[in-house]
Amino acid sequence: MEGFEKMKRKRICIDINSITRLFVQGFLSGIGGTTLELITALSKIEDEIPFEIVLYSQNMKGIGGRNLNLSFKNKHLYFPHRENYDQFLCRYPVREIFTRYDLLHIPHNYECVRCPEKTLVTLHDAMFYSYPEPFLVDEYMKSAITSLAGKAKGIVTCSESSKRDILKYMNVADEKVTVIPWGVSTKQFFPESQENINRMKSNFSLNKPYFIMVSCNIGRKNTTMLMENFRNYMQNGGQYDLVLVWKNPPSELLNEYKKEIDEKRIHFAGGLSESDLRTMYSGATASFFPSKYEGFGLPILESIACATPVVTCRNSSLEEVGKDIALYVNPDSCEEMSQCMLNFEAGKYDSNAFREKAMLYIKDFSWENTARKYVEFYQKYLD
Repeated sequence: MEGFEKMKRKRICIDINSITRLFVQGFLSGIGGTTLELITALSKIEDEIPFEIVLYSQNMKGIGGRNLNLSFKNKHLYFPHRENYDQFLCRYPVREIFTRYDLLHIPHNYECVRCPEKTLVTLHDAMFYSYPEPFLVDEYMKSAITSLAGKAKGIVTCSESSKRDILKYMNVADEKVTVIPWGVSTKQFFPESQENINRMKSNFSLNKPYFIMVSCNIGRKNTTMLMENFRNYMQNGGQYDLVLVWKNPPSELLNEYKKEIDEKRIHFAGGLSESDLRTMYSGATASFFPSKYEGFGLPILESIACATPVVTCRNSSLEEVGKDIALYVNPDSCEEMSQCMLNFEAGKYDSNAFREKAMLYIKDFSWENTARKYVEFYQKYLD
């Protein structure tokens, strides 16, 4: 009887194609990283889940769910994972017969699907509408994502800000969009020991206290404004350094800030391991995340989890994540960020009080909480 009941369980198929680059490049960030954290957290509560989860991957190399060593069933289709091939698959029920799903979950904004009425999709943001950047806008993908959002059975997003944008620009019903915040891994991000911090500083030739910014880029990430403010901070007598976790900064910026780089006041660190990134956060006096738009803002949580004060802005989703524990500046100010740096150097912020508050705050953003809310989301549409 128990076996019969198990056979009757409904099945959620999670498309994990966004995480396959982990086994090619050795690391994940952004959408792929959140997908991996989600399915890992779901696997830890699998015995409590009232339905079956199967992981679906598609490529010619055979890289997929079985590489993760999780307990979920895995279905791998040896077929190229490119748009023209996916369009072909959508004409025939190949994936449907292969996985026998009741609901298909696309956790990475878009996939060409045959049955959108049996599809759930995670939309991380609606940035291509609310903060379009010329070098990122793909009109075809913009149209495809919007079309899938309209036809999908249900949508989940990671912040109230993203939900507002989705409702505003994609013309979907309010009740169709569920908000489930992302979590932060306290096994990956936690306050490092001073011994490890000292070793890391030596390895990266960091001889002074420093500020840090991760997720660096031009455009909405606003890294160039932070660099301008850091120069202003230096001109006002600031003695700390700036570390930018940026693998390939543009040559024009390297030329513009050649003096600060040559003097080893601005440091670039790219391709950091998980332990190096954690230690970089932990050793910083403060982290800066002056982005102009984010669907969520994971670096805020990462910094807090490492007990490092974080400075960010009151726009998009950032205040939802930082709440009353982050410090806020105007992303367009030529003075606020530099003054904030001077205040940190002068000891005007109580870092010890922040650390105590941070360890309590971060508990609300566990991946287990996120996974349990996803189980509720799945169940809602299975019933």
